[in-house]
Amino acid sequence: MFREIGSVKNEADEIALQIISLFRESISEICLNEPESVSDYFKPEYSHYIVVHNPLNIRFSEKREEWNMRFCRDVGVSVVEHIVTETDSVYVKGLMAVNGSKIYAILPFMTIDAEKAKMATFPKDRMARVRTKVIPSVLPDIKGETILDIGSGFGSLTIELAKNNPDSKVYGIDLHDSLTGQSQMNADVLGVPNVKFRTGSAYSLPFEAGSVDVATCFLMLHHLEDIKFALFEIKRVLKNGGMLAAVEPLADHHHHGPQLSEAGWQGLFEDVGFAVEVESQEGAAILKAVKRE
Repeated sequence: MFREIGSVKNEADEIALQIISLFRESISEICLNEPESVSDYFKPEYSHYIVVHNPLNIRFSEKREEWNMRFCRDVGVSVVEHIVTETDSVYVKGLMAVNGSKIYAILPFMTIDAEKAKMATFPKDRMARVRTKVIPSVLPDIKGETILDIGSGFGSLTIELAKNNPDSKVYGIDLHDSLTGQSQMNADVLGVPNVKFRTGSAYSLPFEAGSVDVATCFLMLHHLEDIKFALFEIKRVLKNGGMLAAVEPLADHHHHGPQLSEAGWQGLFEDVGFAVEVESQEGAAILKAVKRE
C-alpha cells in the first residue's frame, strides 16, 4: 500500500486535462512532504521516472481506453521527464495530474523505456503527425518584433517561437485560464522571459489595432464556428503588411470542422482581404497571408 509522499503543483484542472495529448509537454512541480528527501528520489543518472498519483476524475472515449487505464482508475501512473531540481522541489514534464493531486511513489525509469511508454500511451493520430512534421518546418520562418499565437493551448509552440525570436515580444492567447496559466508556468520554469500568455477569444483579441507584426494559428481555425469573423479580428490587430501564418487540415484528412481544400482555405482568407500563398503537406494547408495596405 502506497503512502502519500508529496503533492502536485501546476495550473491544470479537469478541463485542461481533456486535451491530455498536448498537456504531456507541460511542466509540473513535485512538492515532497520531506523536502530534504529530494536526492533520495531524483538522481543524476536517471532522466525519467514513474510517478504514482491521484487518478483523473474524468473518462475518455473508448478509442482512448489506454488513457483511462493509465490515468483514470484507482491511481494514475505517469512517465515523467526530469527538467530541473531546486532546493526543496523538482520540476518534471508529462505528469498527468491536476493541481493538488497527491503523490504516492516515485521510481526511476530508463529513458529508452520511457520513449516506448509514451508511444504506447499517446498513439499518434493525423493531427499529431501534422504537429510533429509540418509545424516545425513553418516556425523558423516566423519573424517579427511582436508575434501573437492565437489558440496557443499549453504554449509549447508559442514558447518555441519565443526561443526563435529572443529579442521579440511573443504572446499566446487561449480561452481558458487553466491553459494560459499552465503555459506561463511552462515558460517561467524553462526560463523563456519574452513570452506572455493571456486569456481571450479569437473573436475579440485583447490587442490594439495595428499592433502585431505576425500572427499565427496552428490547427485552431477549423474549430471555430465563424472562421471569417476571427480572420477579420486578426486582420484588425495586424500592422499593414503584417503576416498571418496558419496551418489547417485539408478535406478528407480531418472529420471535424469545415471540409476545405487548398483553394477553399485560400478563398476564405482572400475574402477577408489577405494576399495569400498556400501549399499542402501531410494533409494540411500551410497558409501565409499578408494584410493588404
